[in-house]
Amino acid sequence: MSSIQFTDVQLTNLYLLQAIRLGIAQDRVSTCCKFGLDTAQAEYLGAMSQEDVWSFIAHIGQSTLFPPRQDLLALLKAPAPLQASLAAVHAPRPQQLASMVPASTS
Repeated sequence: MSSIQFTDVQLTNLYLLQAIRLGIAQDRVSTCCKFGLDTAQAEYLGAMSQEDVWSFIAHIGQSTLFPPRQDLLALLKAPAPLQASLAAVHAPRPQQLASMVPASTS
């Protein structure tokens, strides 16, 4: 068996996909909410074998699958005791999606 050397980006993608797959098996609704997945994505990821995931990661290369939260810098700078509360209050939308959402006019 040959060993594959994954890059940091590939390992991050692999770990997150594995966490999502485990989450889907345990609590599909909660996992979809946490990772912003729709039903089709959850069904497909849940049906993938471990070999399929490894193959996908090997072929996707240096493309990151999971952009950071819109408020990542604010969370990093916040006092440690407040970080979890602030993260729970704000939606974890990536910046490119957040810029497409119209601002409220209130």
